[in-house]
Amino acid sequence: MFTVFDIGPWVIEADAAETRKQHEKPWDDRCDCANCRNFSEAMNLLPAEKTRLFTQFGIRPSVCHDVGEIGKENGLHHYAGSYPIVGRLGEGWPKSHIEKAGDIRFSFSLPSTRFFIPKDFPDPIIHLDFSLLLPWVLEEDAD
Repeated sequence: MFTVFDIGPWVIEADAAETRKQHEKPWDDRCDCANCRNFSEAMNLLPAEKTRLFTQFGIRPSVCHDVGEIGKENGLHHYAGSYPIVGRLGEGWPKSHIEKAGDIRFSFSLPSTRFFIPKDFPDPIIHLDFSLLLPWVLEEDAD
């Protein structure tokens, strides 16, 4: 069932239940490098109010298959990535606008490739693109 979300300049119709169902399936291509494991662990430690942007769409914030560490800022690791959502963008959506929710920068876009989307993920698909800073929480050093 599609729900309408008004977030910043976007009007998004998303099926959070179907997105959640898709994100609960095992995806074969999950990276196991230290940076990706740290992202997962650090996201698990964030309070619910910091992950609400993701969870309202049915996304498990700690499980992202399209994420990368792109540097450090003020001792924190800068991660950027994208989560697929079963949904569609309303007409007139901004193609290059970035919003902030606390310390998370985000935008919505149409997928330019299906590389990080499982082959059985249902259409229509939009992406929740994000950029955020997280501490290093693993006992091992970064790659």
